[in-house]
Amino acid sequence: METPNYRAVIGDRTFDISIEDDQLIVDGEPKPFTFEVLRDGYVSLIVDGTSVPVSVEPVGDGTMRVTIDGQRTEVQVKDEQDLLVDEFGLGEDEAAGGVVRAPMPGLVLDILVEEGDEVAAEQGLLVLEAMKMENELNAPSGGVVGTVHVESGEAGDKEALLIEIEPA
Repeated sequence: METPNYRAVIGDRTFDISIEDDQLIVDGEPKPFTFEVLRDGYVSLIVDGTSVPVSVEPVGDGTMRVTIDGQRTEVQVKDEQDLLVDEFGLGEDEAAGGVVRAPMPGLVLDILVEEGDEVAAEQGLLVLEAMKMENELNAPSGGVVGTVHVESGEAGDKEALLIEIEPA
């Protein structure tokens, strides 16, 4: 099976989801689908010929509150970039402590901050090219950029120390 476009986690269940033409592929099984946007956050989803009303409300950190046919649940959704970062082992625990490491081997394309800059949590710090994709690496927490350990154009290994963020 190809790499999924998304991974949805509902409770202790995980679903790999891809979209190809007019097919929704859920865990490798194609399901013809169509949908119509009724208004912002509300759609009518038709899967296997059955119409299902769906509402989607983002609640943060890739989590969405989804109501399907009257049943509400929270769904953690990861897109292709999130899945790539997971695959190469950079989870939230790795980013803790104000240290930003390379999630995979790659080439530093652009450094978006300088030493001494004040940054907010999730603010872009640098752009790393890996596997033909540009990945913006973000600050794990707010603070002040301490040391920038790389330069634009520099290649680095997985887990290479890139930037340190000090508490403000």
